[in-house]
Amino acid sequence: MQEFFNDKNNEFIQWLNRQWNIEYECVRRDINIQGSPERTLSRVVLQDKDGILFLLEKFSKKKFQIRQNVAKAIEYLNNNGLKVALSCQKSNYGEFLPFFKDACFQLSLFCDSTGIKRPDYLSSSTMGKSFALFLIDLSRASANIGTHISFKPFSIKKYIYKLFSEMEIHDKWIHKKYLPFLAFLEKDFMKIHDKLPISFCHGDLHPLNVLWNHDQIKAVIDWEFAGIKPDIYDAANLVGCAGIENPNGLGMPMVTTFLKKMRQDNFLSGIGWQFFPEYILALRFAWLSEWLRKKDKQMLEMEEAYMGILVDNMDVLRRGWGI
Repeated sequence: MQEFFNDKNNEFIQWLNRQWNIEYECVRRDINIQGSPERTLSRVVLQDKDGILFLLEKFSKKKFQIRQNVAKAIEYLNNNGLKVALSCQKSNYGEFLPFFKDACFQLSLFCDSTGIKRPDYLSSSTMGKSFALFLIDLSRASANIGTHISFKPFSIKKYIYKLFSEMEIHDKWIHKKYLPFLAFLEKDFMKIHDKLPISFCHGDLHPLNVLWNHDQIKAVIDWEFAGIKPDIYDAANLVGCAGIENPNGLGMPMVTTFLKKMRQDNFLSGIGWQFFPEYILALRFAWLSEWLRKKDKQMLEMEEAYMGILVDNMDVLRRGWGI
């Protein structure tokens, strides 16, 4: 996107001003932008003449409907009190994602972060409590969201079976390696999966998708996978990410404090809590798909080892988490 800002009087900057009344001053190339760059075509931090910083993101046409739903969902959450869901600004014409030529653009106020130190954050009980409070607040703020915005429910069960059918054709050696983990899930988990209660979820909750004020949540970003999923989805993804950072992390303060707070507030459904460790394992297949897409051999090997640790230690995890 840098090419759009070579001339302060060019067509794009004039368009930007018409859309959002931005009196463009400069691009702040010195500022690090958190979150995954892969979810946009490009992104930059802009500074206006008053010194205010904005995050401008560019998306392809095919991402428009997804990003539009996300923007509407975040607006709904903000209106219901969830201010840490970082909203984008509507244009002067009431649009979340106005088009310039063949792409759409999203503008939001830029929010910085103190960041986290990996894997040291696993020792932070305060961070664990912050995550629990966020999910509790998200649950309240998203009440009845499905009556306002249409989301297709997500099934990790269907996702896994589809992935295995694709691996059998294109990645036979990976298919064979991971069959024992599928067999483990098929003993009980796959049979009850469709009975899991559903709710609105962030869809990719983990520490790198949060802007931090030390160990307190300042804002939650990267909502692209938000939607209707089993109510344990976000909790399982967060704990699963902690475990692949360091398997010992599954018993460290960030995770144990998080789960204790969730139990105290009765956030997790009975059947969801009963099969919580299995759902963590099941969600790892979504990450496996990502490693396959990137052809990341190191992460494929690490994922296999991690899934093995989860399966071998299911009873230990249940005892440690009080299931």
